[in-house]
Amino acid sequence: MLLILTLACTTSGDVPDTAITDSASDGLRTLDNCAASFAADVPAFYTTYFRCVDVSMDGDEVVIGTNDLPPHPSSYYPESDPNWEAWDDRGGEYTQNPNSIASQAFVLRIPAAPVAKGLTITDALVDLTMMTSDEEYPAGTIGVALDGVSLYNATAAPGDDIRDEQYGFDVWEAHPSPDSAYHHHSPNPAGLAVLVAAGFATTTAPGAAEVELFGIICDGTVVLGCTELDGTEVVSADLDAQGGHLGDLRDADGTTHFAGRYHTHMCTAIDEDAFTPEIQYYGSCEVAGVGP
Repeated sequence: MLLILTLACTTSGDVPDTAITDSASDGLRTLDNCAASFAADVPAFYTTYFRCVDVSMDGDEVVIGTNDLPPHPSSYYPESDPNWEAWDDRGGEYTQNPNSIASQAFVLRIPAAPVAKGLTITDALVDLTMMTSDEEYPAGTIGVALDGVSLYNATAAPGDDIRDEQYGFDVWEAHPSPDSAYHHHSPNPAGLAVLVAAGFATTTAPGAAEVELFGIICDGTVVLGCTELDGTEVVSADLDAQGGHLGDLRDADGTTHFAGRYHTHMCTAIDEDAFTPEIQYYGSCEVAGVGP
């Protein structure tokens, strides 16, 4: 398979409603005005939960296109952009990196029926360090968040530590790469803002929302937070070393979107190292990209 590839925040991690659904009158890019399209045959999972993306079917693959521009303010937008806001160092703990956000042209192709590689994902595999296993997802964009922003794996660039790099995330828990691709590695209010706008949650504070879903990875792995898709509690004893397990993804109205699908949980209440998956559970996840 081939992958061609703002915010004021309270101390609780929640975001104000105006950061989610402001109008376009002042030029802001928001969840209300970011462009999106869904073909008639696209599975309900995507039409229900995703915004700011173009989704279609190509045979047995779901094809998601995105420009990777976050539909909320960020200090990583250029200062000339309407979505720019001043950096919040959160008491001096956080330092802005030198990169900035620019439009991308990513296409994610997701198999409708992914095939497992047969891995048992152990602590030895999940070391949060890039290029220590052939089972890792590649560097760069490997998935797409509910708002069209890139998801990266749980590692930093060689020589860096993701536990340190997270102190360069903006208040939406994301940052841009040197090639200007804005992306998440961790639980974040941005994905939850989509759920709030859609009526599935009432807070954007990770760990406190009624339902926590963040996005999907190119091999078909779904990334959730501290709940299952229907809002029920996660059974932490069932999780592997990266917070993953197999199970039906069923929402609160009883719709089963995926049966027996591998999915991971980013939840600091379960694991303080709550990041996107590092190890690829399903088959091929080849990546190519088109930058600014």
